[in-house]
Amino acid sequence: MELNLIVDKRMLSDIILPNMASVEGPQIFRSTESPDSFPSYLPRDPDGLIWIDNRFVVEGARRGPYEIVMDFGTSRAPRRDLVPEAQRLREDIDGLTVLAFQEPTIQQAMDTLSVLANDPNKSSDEPTSRQEYRDKLALVYQAMARKVIDWGGRDALILAPKKGGIFVQDVFEDAGLPKEIFFDYRMSRVQRRDGGLMLGVTFGKDNPEISKFRKFVIADDCMASEISIFGSLELIKGKLEEAKIPLSEVEILITTSAATQRGLESLLSQETGDYFGFSSVRTVVGTLVYEMDDHFYLRHPDGRFVVADMGDWTQPVPA
Repeated sequence: MELNLIVDKRMLSDIILPNMASVEGPQIFRSTESPDSFPSYLPRDPDGLIWIDNRFVVEGARRGPYEIVMDFGTSRAPRRDLVPEAQRLREDIDGLTVLAFQEPTIQQAMDTLSVLANDPNKSSDEPTSRQEYRDKLALVYQAMARKVIDWGGRDALILAPKKGGIFVQDVFEDAGLPKEIFFDYRMSRVQRRDGGLMLGVTFGKDNPEISKFRKFVIADDCMASEISIFGSLELIKGKLEEAKIPLSEVEILITTSAATQRGLESLLSQETGDYFGFSSVRTVVGTLVYEMDDHFYLRHPDGRFVVADMGDWTQPVPA
């Protein structure tokens, strides 16, 4: 089956820089595998779970325990580069929908999130500020939920990685998507001392069987370097290949509030499409971002953070 790819190859010279037109998958280490092949910076605990040596990662990184660790190295470093104004997308392209392009209320909501995240007098620990943040972000994900339902998302498996995914799932369920089709897992981004990125994965209990589905929604809170979305796609691909399910039968819908253009270009390139081999990949985002900082936080070109740590801001407000 011919792949339904997002970015028309004819657009690459205008939109995608040369180093954005290729994909590099991560090294994947699973706790179910023999530790003999593991590098020294990934020790195992007595339960067989994986930890990351603290000498290998920046201070404060979540070191474990993990069931899977994906090491992307420094392959995502170019995502930090500022997108020149002449190369910035201003309208949707085939397979990519930016809600803020058509709905001013979405852009207004995202702008409010950015102001809250940057106001020194506001804090995610302060209930009123956090409630305002949650209310504005809910408007964005309510619009996305409608897109998911229109796409046929009630028949899909929805992967919303925690902790930001807890809020996303709540909004999606309120919109009519059943609780039973959500996959329970957490993905933690871990920054290496050399500037590289790793992803640690843990799973909840009694999850739906991935191989029973042919439609998947990845509902992330935001997309910076795109490793969590890429990692989710790796999980889907691995499980389907184990079950000998043709990847050409699989449809993917990705939803996220804010996404870097550079990350989207790589994720949605023909090379990435060929790497995964899915039938189609479509993306709905709230707004585009054109730059990241050295810590891979989303930024407006004027330097403001766009969303800050959404996992903290979207936690339930105490009664």
